[in-house]
Amino acid sequence: MNLPDMRFKYLKYLAFALGGLSTVVAAGALYLYATFDGVRLAAELTHFTKQRYQRILRIDGPVELSMFPRLRLHLPATTLSGRSGGSEFIGIEQATISVSLLPLLTRRVVVERLEVDGLRMALLRDKAGKLNADDLLDPGNDAPPANGSTPFELDMGGLTVRRGALTWTDEQSGRQLALSGLDIETGRIGRNADGRLQATTRLTRAEPATDVRIELESAYRMDTSDSLPRLRQLRLTAQGDFSGWQGLDAELSLAEMEWADGSPSVLQGGSLQVRGKAAGEPFEFKASAPRLKLGSRGPEADSVDTSLRLDGKQRGGSVRVRLADLQMSDKGLQASKLNTELDLRIASGRLTGNLTGPGRWQGTTRQLDLAALTGELTFTPARAGLNALKFATETDARIDVTRGNASGHFTLRSEESQFKGSWTLPRLDAPALGFDVDVNRLDMDSYLAGKSTRTSGPDKAADDRFDLSALNGLDLDGVIRFGQLRVAGLKLEQVKLPISLHGGRLQSTGHTLSLYGGSLEGSLNVAANDGRASYRGYLQSAELSPLLKDLGAKQKLGGTINFFVDVSSNAASRSTLLSELQGLARLRVRNGSVPGIDMGQAMKEWRGLLSTRQGAKRPHRERESTPVGELTASFQIAGGIARNTDLQAKSGMLHVGGAGEIDLSRKHIDYLSRVTLVVVPVGPDSGPLASLRGVTLPVRVKGTLSGPDWHLEPGASLPSSLLSAGQASARNPPKAIPKRTTQAVTKTAKKAAPTAEKAVEEAAPE
Repeated sequence: MNLPDMRFKYLKYLAFALGGLSTVVAAGALYLYATFDGVRLAAELTHFTKQRYQRILRIDGPVELSMFPRLRLHLPATTLSGRSGGSEFIGIEQATISVSLLPLLTRRVVVERLEVDGLRMALLRDKAGKLNADDLLDPGNDAPPANGSTPFELDMGGLTVRRGALTWTDEQSGRQLALSGLDIETGRIGRNADGRLQATTRLTRAEPATDVRIELESAYRMDTSDSLPRLRQLRLTAQGDFSGWQGLDAELSLAEMEWADGSPSVLQGGSLQVRGKAAGEPFEFKASAPRLKLGSRGPEADSVDTSLRLDGKQRGGSVRVRLADLQMSDKGLQASKLNTELDLRIASGRLTGNLTGPGRWQGTTRQLDLAALTGELTFTPARAGLNALKFATETDARIDVTRGNASGHFTLRSEESQFKGSWTLPRLDAPALGFDVDVNRLDMDSYLAGKSTRTSGPDKAADDRFDLSALNGLDLDGVIRFGQLRVAGLKLEQVKLPISLHGGRLQSTGHTLSLYGGSLEGSLNVAANDGRASYRGYLQSAELSPLLKDLGAKQKLGGTINFFVDVSSNAASRSTLLSELQGLARLRVRNGSVPGIDMGQAMKEWRGLLSTRQGAKRPHRERESTPVGELTASFQIAGGIARNTDLQAKSGMLHVGGAGEIDLSRKHIDYLSRVTLVVVPVGPDSGPLASLRGVTLPVRVKGTLSGPDWHLEPGASLPSSLLSAGQASARNPPKAIPKRTTQAVTKTAKKAAPTAEKAVEEAAPE
């Protein structure tokens, strides 16, 4: 027999074998189809589920079997209850299972494809932490067959889920969420399977409000049918609103994810990018790790880079954090080096710098500890021309995720100042900062020294405005204490400044400080929404002359001042702050002097004009002043004008009363006072002034506050309420001045005159 004949013979044998096998398969399939009883199968499955799991399986109709184009098992609408007949745990509208025919002949089931429509599942974790699917997942319920063979082998050509829905209820935390519109499509699932996975769903939650569309794409490989797949080119995206974030657009990508039993799983080329809005302001978060190991103790990585960028109108900038040598230890997840770079913008300026130190995450207590961060910070004011502040920084922080709060301490050192204090965040989900800060000394004038000179026109108007928008969006409660503070030329000590800022309203209630031998206590309120501001304060026992000198005032007023004020105004700009000021004030000055005029000398000059009722003008003279033992006045303020009707001043020889107004925005004064000579000084002036004893001189003070003129106005009338004791004494003058009185006046005049002159000289500009 030749070779071609032999090949033909073998082909005939193979054809007979295949034909016989086909006959057997066809016969088996026909037998299976002929003997299949869907109603009985449904009843047996229901009975088995009740006996084995104490659950109710309800199949609404018979289970059907079809032979072509492949062997398929069709399930009608089916539900499975919770344990002991509770509410529905899982349900489907319909399902189709395609199986291989040949393995059935060896009593094995190999699923080729599974298609499920209308899948529903309700997962629940009770208050004890038990899952309502624990009994189904318990491997003890799956006893192996007696012969040791595996009756079911997963080797599907694909899995399809359409219109699925899943709900999750956690009674421990009170959280609920739902997945709807769940669609899943896979390639082959089984031993040595390579395929692709695609899934889409919608995640919703009532509180906090969440509505997110999720898509997942990935390639995978399965070494065995029961192993976790190795994922490649994974891409997970999410769009929507999530827990207070609006317009969320997130993407997670992995080059490869390898799961391993008994050894750390490895994530290669991982990156995360999240864009969206928080509190209406845009942000972007990024994170990347070239290689991340997930072991039983926790993650490990050589480096992890993260960044956060904010693009809000009030606040913006970026924070970059790099973690080095991330690994687990007995104390938790640690990073040997945490490097933070800051570039933050707020309404008042820009904060830049870096902080470096170790970091630790304690998984059991869910606390992040930043024990000792050191670095440098620089604050650059938004206003042009102001000097930047540079600080060497030491800080620590603890973030407690379980309790939802954070706290820490900090020390800032510059060339002249040191800030030391603590801070707290009572709630992480709604940040409200608490602080307690001590500052040894601060020279605000040095900080403001580079301020640009104001110009006219639009630039001046812009420079005049106060930007109160920085008060919006902040919640602050705390106190700042200064050992020494210099601001606006004033030298302040022992300053205690409580601050409360909520809803755009700034309050400083009960602030105290010491200045120029006296003290101040007051309360401030400023509202950003309408620009209204109010202040109530009491200054007592302060030396007036050095106070005014440091303020840069030209007036050389002396004495000790007590001053009470309760005012409100529009704080939109410097001009409106004065022009719309309203309220009241009270003033008392003791042992002081009134600059610009020597009233005794003026009365001598005006004596001859009184008989003819002629007026006269006397200009402000820097070298002159009139001593005053006590001066009191109260003011009603409206529209930036302070009006007074009860001015009273007393000295050794004079009594003064008066009424008038001060225009605070224009810095203009118009006062009609009455001056009465009650004691004639002893000396060469006693003769000319003796005739004026008890006579009231109407004197108007009018002009700029820095140097008003003095006008004698004999025809001016004064309110009847302003009649003084001097007028009463003028109606009943004594015939002669007692000798002891003249001696006392002479002694007082000799002492007072040089003292007043010396005070003027000391207060004069150098």
